[in-house]
Amino acid sequence: MEAVVTEVGIQALDEKEPMIILFGESATEGLKEYSVIQKFQGTQSLEMKKGDRLKIDEQEYTLSYVGPFANNNLNSIAHVTLVFDDVPEEDAIVNGLYVTPSIFPTIKVGTIIEYVSLGV
Repeated sequence: MEAVVTEVGIQALDEKEPMIILFGESATEGLKEYSVIQKFQGTQSLEMKKGDRLKIDEQEYTLSYVGPFANNNLNSIAHVTLVFDDVPEEDAIVNGLYVTPSIFPTIKVGTIIEYVSLGV
């Protein structure tokens, strides 16, 4: 399933903090300042798992960890945190999608985020 970036908060992207907080268009103004707003191009339910793929424009990633709340929040409010770092042994973000490689993407209005479930 694809989503299009419709807004990028003024404080949303910082390569020193290797994560991106994604929200749907229902995010509050306070959240929007720190978030990237995405709009899904369909209504199908997502069920992302370790080993699935994420594509941000031309950059492809593999999911190395899917937090226990990630799928529910992604489906209900289009919210998930993308983490471009190794999965910690403890205290992984419960709403996180940890990805490899750890290359921080370029994100702008119009960027396409593609969630690719391999269905295994």
